Amino acid sequence: MLNIKQIQYFAACAKTGSFSQAAELLFTTQSNVSKVIHSMEDDMGAILFVRHAKGIELTSEGERAYIYVKKILESMDELEMRKQDSEKTNLQVCFHPSSWFADTFVKYYKAHKKDDLHYQIYAADTHEMVERVKSRQDEIGFIYVMKNQLPAFQYFLSRNYLEFEILTEIDVNIYTGKNNEATEPEELNISDLKLIQRFSEEFSLSNYRNLVEENGHSTVEAETVVVTNSDYIVERLLGSGELCNISGEDLSGRTPGYSSIKYTFSGEGQRLAYGCVCRRGEELSKQGKNFLEFMKKEIKVSR
Repeated sequence: MLNIKQIQYFAACAKTGSFSQAAELLFTTQSNVSKVIHSMEDDMGAILFVRHAKGIELTSEGERAYIYVKKILESMDELEMRKQDSEKTNLQVCFHPSSWFADTFVKYYKAHKKDDLHYQIYAADTHEMVERVKSRQDEIGFIYVMKNQLPAFQYFLSRNYLEFEILTEIDVNIYTGKNNEATEPEELNISDLKLIQRFSEEFSLSNYRNLVEENGHSTVEAETVVVTNSDYIVERLLGSGELCNISGEDLSGRTPGYSSIKYTFSGEGQRLAYGCVCRRGEELSKQGKNFLEFMKKEIKVSR
């Protein structure tokens, strides 16, 4: 069995390319470093370094070992950070990218800046948020999901021992740029639209292809010109006025500055549910409860 000392000494040698320089980093002697590396090579049954006059060089087996060693040391660093975090009072949440959420978090931070709190606020897609909450990287995830996808989403969450609480519902809109030829919502022709959309996933608004107008026209008829995971690119291309975007209305009811007109899809299943994902059957921490209550109050004010 390899031990952590061997792993640390091996990493120092691979990084410096020298037993003597590794010894300086490790505050030990060159002979001790050489001894530890020899013991590691014996335990692994492989030569890890080629020794030559100018120093040392990883063998092919050593290069493969170094890949795993770096992962081990990174995991150790993360564990140490988790230990430090456990000694603090933390609020750890993830969210779908949203200007409303960003504004709300800033309000919360300002209201609680005198509290001894440390924050981890992470933007992610739905599947990543589910994994983060499930693995306890975050306590709460704030998610948008199409109403017509809710049954499948609830089933997906139950298999991951999570639950979803709906906080509000909002409309789904087509936002057009200022250069769009239509001047009124009823003049929009979906088949003529050129869209910029975020990367599509199973339970996200970006998976918009089930949206249908009252006249039977579907958004599948529109041409998606740009697909990106960058909010900056979405914002700037929409601001240029050339493209359109299908997304939810701002929770505050504001119309984006880049939009000249918007078209709202009707129908219960074509609305968005906004809510939070938590671990099923587990009580939230004090700071988690406080933040969730703050979010609920802000939604009521906004709506």
